[in-house]
Amino acid sequence: MSSLPVTGTLYSSSGPQSIIWQVPEEVPVAILFNSTPYAVMMATPADLDDFAVGFALAEGIITSASHINGILTLPSEEGLAVDLAVDEKHLNRDRMVKRSLEGRVGCGLCGIEDIKDAIRMPEGIVVNTALSPKAVARAYEALPKYQPMNAVNRTVHAAAWCSPDGVILLSREDVGRHNALDKLIGALAKSKTNLRDGFVLMSSRCSFELVQKCALAGIGALATISAPTALALQLAKQAGLKLAALSKGGVMIFEQE
Repeated sequence: MSSLPVTGTLYSSSGPQSIIWQVPEEVPVAILFNSTPYAVMMATPADLDDFAVGFALAEGIITSASHINGILTLPSEEGLAVDLAVDEKHLNRDRMVKRSLEGRVGCGLCGIEDIKDAIRMPEGIVVNTALSPKAVARAYEALPKYQPMNAVNRTVHAAAWCSPDGVILLSREDVGRHNALDKLIGALAKSKTNLRDGFVLMSSRCSFELVQKCALAGIGALATISAPTALALQLAKQAGLKLAALSKGGVMIFEQE
């Protein structure tokens, strides 16, 4: 389950106690296109095929999972390498900005050299997706049941695909929220899921990178645990992507006006 046992001492009102905890794995994962290195991301080594496909789509490097002819995952020094075979005509070289650093789990921008490459949104409006507050609340309540890794280590993020009425249909986990979303996007693309018919639920805050990834993948609605940043809200309005967040009083649906 991509977790490792560690021993520690728990200090509580009843005194010190030796216990075993499970902690998530975090390893370098190199993403290659046609055996040419593109980026190295720190990620949880699970569902790596989904991760690579979703990363390619969310970065705008390819426009369809059908353009991938094959995926090969191999050990690579201290981590893993995932090599995507893609016909050159289907690679968007303009999107393939040079990365000089590894992508760390807490940041979706590590390694980007030019500030103009930081914000990359689709040219048009994403699909018009309904987002019901009752559906979002229902999905929030069910989410823990779809986080098997987090149930063990209490550390990883989840990204879930939900039906319009809030039933969770698919979920992916990773120590990084961006990686979890990439894995979900990849799984949705591989299963040829209709992205007009549902929304994404994240167990994290709503940063602009999550909005950017959803918009580039063609997802029309995103719900997160906490409110979006000002930039995330601005970009969501620009793309026509609906946003929701959990509130003390219920579910907040942000206006698009």
